[in-house]
Amino acid sequence: MLLNIKDLICKAGDFILGPVNISLERGSYLALFGPSGSGKSLFLETIAGIRRAESGSIMIDGNECIYLPPQKRPVAMLFQDYALFPHLSVFENIAFALKMRGEDKVHQIKRVDELCRYLSIEKLKSREPDSLSGGEKQRVALARAIAPEPLILLLDEPLSALDENLRGEASELLRKINLLGITIIHVTHNKEEIAGVASQTQHFPPESKF
Repeated sequence: MLLNIKDLICKAGDFILGPVNISLERGSYLALFGPSGSGKSLFLETIAGIRRAESGSIMIDGNECIYLPPQKRPVAMLFQDYALFPHLSVFENIAFALKMRGEDKVHQIKRVDELCRYLSIEKLKSREPDSLSGGEKQRVALARAIAPEPLILLLDEPLSALDENLRGEASELLRKINLLGITIIHVTHNKEEIAGVASQTQHFPPESKF
């Protein structure tokens, strides 16, 4: 079992979520759908370590992560607005986490080139985020997220900013990333957008363990 969340309670202001219990095998693609305000983003941010859990357990690959800072967790998160650094090139954006981790330049170049080929963004490496289309920004943001080879990728409404024509393409891209063996948790308010993408779906917040 790659991910085992037990009796997790999260809090944001007066809103309390939980207890939540989830278990996922390696390579799973879980989609959680529920209305706005149901705590979906809070849940992802707590797994990522951006928010502190009130109580419970987050076991990833056999290790307790609930008290670890975000940079120590084998998790990456893609935000709704992609959060690319506007002053950095596409190459520098993708290499950012590798640089912060102390990877040497040769490895950074090799990894970025590998991801750019896989996601078909080789021609974008020297460009800045403001010059990219919505679909291109998403590809760059995904490349940056998986560059440090996380075990789990958290997606917060990843298709909501895209028009209908791009959603099919983006869904294929997410399936392609899942094929790399990365476990994905994808939250959305739109059940239709996850049709044919996720291997598992669940209403959120879950009423029972799954």
